[in-house]
Amino acid sequence: MKKLGKPDKLDKYRSHLVDGLDLKPDELEMLAKYRKAHGLLCLGFGRNQVLATLEKEFELSQPQLYAIVRDSIKLYGSIEEVDKKGQRVISHENYKLLGNLARKNGDIGAAIRAQENADKLLGLFEAEKTALDPKAFLIPVPMDFSTDPAVLREQESTEDTDYEDVSDEAE
Repeated sequence: MKKLGKPDKLDKYRSHLVDGLDLKPDELEMLAKYRKAHGLLCLGFGRNQVLATLEKEFELSQPQLYAIVRDSIKLYGSIEEVDKKGQRVISHENYKLLGNLARKNGDIGAAIRAQENADKLLGLFEAEKTALDPKAFLIPVPMDFSTDPAVLREQESTEDTDYEDVSDEAE
């Protein structure tokens, strides 16, 4: 099967992630750098913070660092463009982490605020909505009845039910 379009340098990494194709040792090292950059972005680091962190860890030139961040966004997707639910999960986890750190440092007030912010993101302070709307049961539903056997035969499937003929009682 031939791929359409010009292949780019990230295709081998996509194939590894999606199809499990093997990578060379130097390619695995590069993939680890992409993962590191993506992980930092997921933690809420700004691009400049990610660049500074990668620079300390990998001792690469500025153009190489920029390329790693750019390529990690191409490979894994942009965090800024993730849907609200994904952003909410990331923020919730960050608040939980901050709350645990504050508790560990003895700052109970900050721990409580972080927990409250995490709970707000999950909507725990909002009133619960009922699953069924009682007004929906008050809406009349049109029904057609027929006592003509020919009409019943035209139907694809019929169901026999018990009924009481009240037409004589109403008169």
